[in-house]
Amino acid sequence: MDKKIITLKLKRDKKKSDIMSDKKSNIANLRLFASVYAEFYYVIQNFIDHMIDFRESSSSGQKYLPTRMKQYKGQKKLAFLYHGYFQGTVGYERLESILESELFNIFAISGTYQPYSQDIRKSAEYEMKVLEWVINNTDVEEVYLIGHSQGGLVVRYMIQYLGADKYIDKAIFLATPHRGTHLAMGSGLNKTAMNIFSKLLPGFPKIEGESAKQMRPNSQFIRRLNAKNLPKGIDYTSIYSYIDPIIWPSTSARLPYREANNILLRKIGHMQPLYDFQSIEIILKTLLLSSNRLKDGTLIDANHIYEKRKIKNSKGEFHEVVTF
Repeated sequence: MDKKIITLKLKRDKKKSDIMSDKKSNIANLRLFASVYAEFYYVIQNFIDHMIDFRESSSSGQKYLPTRMKQYKGQKKLAFLYHGYFQGTVGYERLESILESELFNIFAISGTYQPYSQDIRKSAEYEMKVLEWVINNTDVEEVYLIGHSQGGLVVRYMIQYLGADKYIDKAIFLATPHRGTHLAMGSGLNKTAMNIFSKLLPGFPKIEGESAKQMRPNSQFIRRLNAKNLPKGIDYTSIYSYIDPIIWPSTSARLPYREANNILLRKIGHMQPLYDFQSIEIILKTLLLSSNRLKDGTLIDANHIYEKRKIKNSKGEFHEVVTF
């Protein structure tokens, strides 16, 4: 074949490839900016849900755990859901209802640790007792832990330090600051406010420690957590956003271990994983598939993958999948 014809064909193919690449990037960017409005909606929805839940809880005086345990119907799979800073059990109501549908039949129960800003280790110790109690009082055969934001650090401490790994099959982290967040540098304001409330309001709980201080980058808590290896025999998946207004930088939400799966959503937000359909779909696939390794695209459909990449750190090489 003539060299000129070959050259022209290569140039034409490259031009087509560039056009497709530009189109792909434009679509991804449009979805990225659209996610800003979605995040704004989710934040408002989350705030309203918590306000309604606070009023109803205060008036009824009902306890969450006993109420949920009465609703157990003999499911063989159990998913524990742990909330984040300034959050409560209501944030997981949508995911609870989806998991417990007849299609999936997973008993879902939210962690109830409070105050939200107490020492993360104290919250983990409390939740560890609840986890063992629930397992001993049900017929479950598989156990999953799902943690959003600070709740993910509660999950990690339970697994890495308190022995939860002997019960757990899979762990999912949603927008979790595995390597801390610079936003936590302002945690002193919350601690001061809580101290004032405890003095002025009778019955207001005295808070031990301040979890936000533990979420500062290079805090002793974060350093100890990341210096310890993840127990084997558990599937680990971390889902986080391209830009997270709470986790600075957003790459701190990567779980930097070779055995972990990291999924980067090309979205802007922190509440997205609790409400966004794409996030919930990934959570369901992670729980229901026998293997959640990302190399073969089992969790993310091929047409939803923006790119796959390998990242190196001091612990070696780990995988990350970037979605549209």
